[in-house]
Amino acid sequence: MSAGARPVDRPLRWLIVIVVAAILFVAAVVEPSSDIARSGPFGLLTQATWLHVFGYAFFSLTLVYALLDTPDGPTLHPAVVPVIVVAYGTLLELVQLFISYRSFAVGDIFADAVGAVVVVAVWAYGRAALSALGFRRS
Repeated sequence: MSAGARPVDRPLRWLIVIVVAAILFVAAVVEPSSDIARSGPFGLLTQATWLHVFGYAFFSLTLVYALLDTPDGPTLHPAVVPVIVVAYGTLLELVQLFISYRSFAVGDIFADAVGAVVVVAVWAYGRAALSALGFRRS
């Protein structure tokens, strides 16, 4: 951290988590466009799947920052973050059961889990690697 930089206050971190969770909720309940089923980048997955992976990866990143990146050390084990994220994604999929133009999809929950696990793994291993190289928080 540079000498003039200061960490973001915890209430602001949690506000960011709440905003991202609210955006994911809105995205889960609004009627999607027909374009969402088209192939996404590389033609491997649909745009909807990519949106799930990256949306829930970003949600995980905000949770990691709020819960784990604290001066006193993490408040929870990093493995808890994907559990929270997948539980929220599953809840939103269950909400979609009651919306006529939406549907419950196990594949969406899997995509949410992939995004969450990748972010937490990169955070945990990246932090350990930086520490091993001598980079320390000031």
